[in-house]
Amino acid sequence: MSIVFDTVALIHLAKLTILEKVCTIDAALIPELVRKEVLEGKNKGYPDVPITFDLIEKKKIIVKKAEPLKVKKLMQFNIQGGEAEAIALYQQEKAGWLVTDDDNVRKKAAILDIHVIGTPALIIQMYKKKLITKEKAIQSIRELQKIGWFSQAVIDQLHAEVETWEKQ
Repeated sequence: MSIVFDTVALIHLAKLTILEKVCTIDAALIPELVRKEVLEGKNKGYPDVPITFDLIEKKKIIVKKAEPLKVKKLMQFNIQGGEAEAIALYQQEKAGWLVTDDDNVRKKAAILDIHVIGTPALIIQMYKKKLITKEKAIQSIRELQKIGWFSQAVIDQLHAEVETWEKQ
């Protein structure tokens, strides 16, 4: 099985410095447009860009072309850009998961018959599978809070899950 990433999730995981570990779970794929969207951050000096491109160079993240007809079809669902290409690549590769933090895509996952996982759930899964330590999980949750993409309720739930899991 493979994992396909959209742009925002890829950026979040790189900023948390856990992207490389995620890429060890399964084959990591991104469509060309996601690579291009991440590259746009290079001129702005974003720290996630070198991490991502290093993984692409090392072939830990594979860039593939998404089928244009699949991408066009997704536009009927008001899904555009990197997200549309990521879903199209997920479908054409018969991937196991689509990693996305995009609410629009997540709300339409059942209709599109895709298995989605977001950055928060991925942090918890990596901790439970002992791919990251408790300290790294907590650090990643704090970084997510700084990024500001997720609500305080989600952040609080993540903290609670880390603490609950440790007691099991």
